[in-house]
Parts: sequence; C-alpha cells; structure tokens
Amino acid sequence: MADPVLRTERLVLVPATPALAGDLLAGVPPPGRTAARGFPRPEDTSVLEGVVASAGTSSGTWLVELDGLLVGTVGVSGPVSPEGDQEIGYGLVPALREQGVGTEAVAAVCAVLERRPGVRRLTAEVLPGNAASLRLLHRLGFVEVDGGQPPHVRLARPAPGQPPSRLRISGRHVC
Repeated sequence: MADPVLRTERLVLVPATPALAGDLLAGVPPPGRTAARGFPRPEDTSVLEGVVASAGTSSGTWLVELDGLLVGTVGVSGPVSPEGDQEIGYGLVPALREQGVGTEAVAAVCAVLERRPGVRRLTAEVLPGNAASLRLLHRLGFVEVDGGQPPHVRLARPAPGQPPSRLRISGRHVC
C-alpha cells in the first residue's frame, strides 16, 4: 500500500518514492517544488538512498514541504520489530529548526504509523545533547525508556490502545 500525502496546517508531507528520491539525489527537485538551501542534508541523502533501494515498496518516508520548499524528511527507521516497536527518524534544514515545523511533521507521521498493523509503540533515539529534539518528542508524548544504543537516549510512546511504555528513571527526581 502506498503511503498517503499528509497535510497539516502549514505542511505537505509527500511520500518519498524511489523515483522521487533518485531525482533528489541527482539534484532534480519534483515539479512545482524547490529544495531549500541545505536540502538534502547528509542525513537526508542516506534516507533517500534507502528509499531508492526499497525498489517500489512503501518506504515509510515522507519529504517535508513548507510553502513549496522541501525542507526535510520524516519517517521510519527500519521495519517494525517483533515486539511491535516502530522506530522513527526525522530532520530539517537548520534554518527551520525550533519553529514547530518538526513537531508538526512528526505528529502527522506518528498518527499514520501508529495505526499500522503490528505497531504497538513508536520509538526514537536521540543524542542526549540534542535538547530541541528531546523537547519535540516529549511534546508528542514520548518518554525515556531503556534500550538506547549508546550514546543515544531511547524514547517511546505507545500506540493508541496499547499499555504505557516502561519508563527509564534517570537523573534527579523530586516528588
């Protein structure tokens, strides 16, 4: 099944197909769109290469578009685990960070992913010093859990109807 085009208040999230990803890697933006300065970032290039390698299957990756400019990517990082965990990843060009664009894009994609068969919770791994990304995930209901690949912190949020994620208690807590 093909990924849907997603629309939010300010954004259009365009499913990344192998053809579209290949064009972007070749420096050719889709008709009617322009790549923002700095897009694709090196991380986006890696994501787009994965989409090309998917050979037509649903990649679970969307291009983030704001006012006709392609500004980032958001989507899955691999298949759903046997436990039902679906890891997500996202990134924007630096000029648009901390303006709510990432939160808006990630929220829209999470709403789609958590309805997919077999998904019990969404997860993300973030470097501990990436305060903006941690705030974004916390705003969307993600909590820290065990299992991050050092030096990353792992966060998770259960899909609707699933039990809450086990919290990882760290740092100083005051009751």
